[in-house]
Amino acid sequence: MDEVKRAGIMTAPTRRAVAALLVVLFTAAASVGCAAADTSSPDSPLVAVYRGEAACDGCPETVAQRLRASFTDAEVVFIGRGERLPLQADSLADVDLYVQPGGGDDIDAAAEALPPRFVGGLEQYVADGGRYLGLCMGAYLAGPVAFGLVESDLDGEVGRPEFPVTDSRETVVDVAWDGHHRKTFFQEGAVLPPPEDRADVFARYGNGDIAAARYDHGDGMAGLVGPHPEADQTWLDEAGIADPDGDDWNYAVPFVAALLD
Repeated sequence: MDEVKRAGIMTAPTRRAVAALLVVLFTAAASVGCAAADTSSPDSPLVAVYRGEAACDGCPETVAQRLRASFTDAEVVFIGRGERLPLQADSLADVDLYVQPGGGDDIDAAAEALPPRFVGGLEQYVADGGRYLGLCMGAYLAGPVAFGLVESDLDGEVGRPEFPVTDSRETVVDVAWDGHHRKTFFQEGAVLPPPEDRADVFARYGNGDIAAARYDHGDGMAGLVGPHPEADQTWLDEAGIADPDGDDWNYAVPFVAALLD
């Protein structure tokens, strides 16, 4: 894989610093409220969102906020050093869905930032029936470079035949989400390999390449996404781009729901 295709995402030096701070403050306030009055039930799905060096600034907070808004019965917490769940294998025991969000611009560096014991524990967690959601960098890390949930390293979509993007800029590209054609935030996203069952393909780029799909791994499943349906208006504003058809998260929600089912 050449250097460009081994790049992850988010080459901007700081990811939405102001927006990320606001989201962090909102999350902290929500956490205090939950500590005072935890309304989750024993049957609430537990979703663990990675937050740490392998993720870009603001990316974990954005996807956590999206998940909380869409899956109100779920308990969404962060996993990482100093987080609600520590970054160790036994933290995954009660987790229903593990989320690896977008990261920086170096796949190998992101993989090296993850403790080897946790990497092995995550692979075993999925093999034993756990569920994994990888967004952009999280999709790359599902390959042999880190978690080994899919057999082959993932290449970048940039430069692929009939794909309009040839560099690492932030932009929006055509993506069909379960047949719904949308302009979706993209930067150095992966092209995904065909899953064993074609029915597990959920989204495709405008050139027909796979943009989102589910993959069996042992008794569990990995859901991988190349572009960024979770991107909100702050992402667009910071990148100085427009999304002509608006927010795309709701078009990806059924894909996430299938992982939580």
